Amino acid sequence: MMIRKFSIRTAVLLICGIACSAFAQTAVPVEKEPTHRLKFENEFVRVFDVLLPAGKTSQYHTHIYDGISVRVSNSNIVDELAGGGKTKFEIKYGEATFGARPSAMTHRIVNSGKTDFRNIFIEILPGKTAAAAFPILSDGHVILIDNPSVRINRLVLKPGESSKPHTHKMHGLGIVLYDSKFEMTGPDGTKRTLESKAGDFVWQNAGTRHTIKNIGSTVFEAIDIELK
Repeated sequence: MMIRKFSIRTAVLLICGIACSAFAQTAVPVEKEPTHRLKFENEFVRVFDVLLPAGKTSQYHTHIYDGISVRVSNSNIVDELAGGGKTKFEIKYGEATFGARPSAMTHRIVNSGKTDFRNIFIEILPGKTAAAAFPILSDGHVILIDNPSVRINRLVLKPGESSKPHTHKMHGLGIVLYDSKFEMTGPDGTKRTLESKAGDFVWQNAGTRHTIKNIGSTVFEAIDIELK
């Protein structure tokens, strides 16, 4: 009996070793995972438009940097870690979350719901000096997250409403949550009319100053991300 037990244990260890080896070969960097579509990259960030159809599963992939997720769908997903462990999430449209990466994380996403999962994922590249404390963008911007790495704001404008003139003193991104038509006025009075689709984003250099007016027939809602 002792010999049989030892043999079974050895076989289990061998199988686990083979499985771990196979997994190591199939996991890919985040930029190689097919549902993570790289849309923008500069010295500060990489922006991915993640789209996972209902019922589908992403490939195992590895994140090594901090990241921000802005949800552009209502959906249900399961986050499966490579080393074991599954967490169910009910995704809410318009949510913004921050994920710190003290070490590399390898996982995959299972879309367990009946609707597509869409997420704008902003990977924060390392090597940047933290910015000094800056005042809020305006009293119309609601702060969602404020930590040593980022400040994340939400701006909502009803049809006909305008933001106050505001200056983005930190580099960052603006992400439009819904199809919108709006007018952007620069400090010199120059006006631009923009029509954006849900999930569209724009990079904003530090020092960008403007006013935003909703000239459409629906609510304008955007997430403003400031990188410290």
